[in-house]
Amino acid sequence: MISWLRAHGTLAGAVLIASGLTAAFGYVAVDSLLGAVDPSRLDSDFTRSALGMGGIRDSQGIGGAASNASAIIGVAIGAVVILSLIIVIGLAFRRDWARETGAVIYGLLGLMSFAVSLGGLSADPPAPSAWVGMLTGLANVAVVVLLLVPPTSRDFRNRARGRPAKVG
Repeated sequence: MISWLRAHGTLAGAVLIASGLTAAFGYVAVDSLLGAVDPSRLDSDFTRSALGMGGIRDSQGIGGAASNASAIIGVAIGAVVILSLIIVIGLAFRRDWARETGAVIYGLLGLMSFAVSLGGLSADPPAPSAWVGMLTGLANVAVVVLLLVPPTSRDFRNRARGRPAKVG
């Protein structure tokens, strides 16, 4: 077990972090889609913000605007979750395309998380969830770093050559 971790530790770390991010955002996507089906599940602050952004001023359109916003969020996050799941499976099987795609996608997700979180931190008062976004951005960057370090490169190169991974 120890020798396996030495040989594949950086890749295993990247897969574990990426899997955790995928599971967390999968929950958010499912919860958003359930909110679209049943608007009573939605947070009242979210409903008010959807009402204000949608330009609906009567009480009859509140549920519809919030439900539509929740559906859009659920579909967008769900698409990212499906892409992330494909990448994680590819990384687990040490496919070159997954390493390259994972570095790009998780890098972009990290940059987006940092950008959105900085907006939340600079608000007056700061958004309470902004720090969660910063941690999400750091986790995405950690995946990218783990995918690009030399031990991971050697692991993928050895797999492509059909050699077992070298320990040490």
